[in-house]
Amino acid sequence: MRYEKVNGGYLVRLELGEEVLTSLCDFIAKKRIGGGAVTGIGAVENVTLGYFDRNKVKYLEKKFPGVYELVNLTGNIAYVEGKPFVHAHVVISDRRMTPYAGHLFSGTIAVTGEFFISVAGKKFTRKQDSRFTLKLLDIKKTIR
Repeated sequence: MRYEKVNGGYLVRLELGEEVLTSLCDFIAKKRIGGGAVTGIGAVENVTLGYFDRNKVKYLEKKFPGVYELVNLTGNIAYVEGKPFVHAHVVISDRRMTPYAGHLFSGTIAVTGEFFISVAGKKFTRKQDSRFTLKLLDIKKTIR
């Protein structure tokens, strides 16, 4: 992994063989980033994506073996049980440029991964939601 501090956050380059979410979370912990957002592009392999089925109240997972373009990764940064957590959705495409999209469970860098981490300047956490059995962003203020 390589990185540069820039205005508003960090530019991070993940290298061949690095697992995307694990590497980003390790970086976030080392830099003590409390909350923010992450975007990225690159190439990944052995990807697992998910779709949250609200009726079944669980994720449906699908594995994508092989190499794919990481067309877009968009996510946010918060903490779960004291550890950094990146909630990311991605679009990947195969050699025919067919897109696949979903919640990113895992993926390994196949060539490079280029990410921008914007820093919010505040620590965010996730809290268990009883309706969906998910850990959702714990945001206090509401507008009615």
